[in-house]
Amino acid sequence: MFDNPEKLFIILIIALFIFGPQKLIGLGGAMGRAIRDFRSAVRDAQEQFSAAATEVHEEVHKTEDAFSSTEPAALPAPEPVTPAFPTTDGAAPAAATAEPHTAGDSDLEGPHSLASEPSSQTVLESLQRKE
Repeated sequence: MFDNPEKLFIILIIALFIFGPQKLIGLGGAMGRAIRDFRSAVRDAQEQFSAAATEVHEEVHKTEDAFSSTEPAALPAPEPVTPAFPTTDGAAPAAATAEPHTAGDSDLEGPHSLASEPSSQTVLESLQRKE
């Protein structure tokens, strides 16, 4: 736009004729303050952005370190399963001698758990009654 100083000089002379010497000095001061305020606002925004980015970066590394330092929890051993039907030799199944369900295992019981389902013996009896 201002590839040579003559164009800038001509524009300054036209501004001097339009605004006068006193207002031109006041306009220059106001423009200087506006530019200074704009630069400080941009600098503050950059500092806030870099501080937020550093905080997020540190938080991400903290969570990555937390996940990488802990080993996955081991799954509990499954409970022994009793067979639904008696064995062919008539002996009691080996799992029948295991401990019964305790009250501490209430998290395994509920309306959607297998513990609330009827036993296979009950289902067979109800089917035989219907026939």
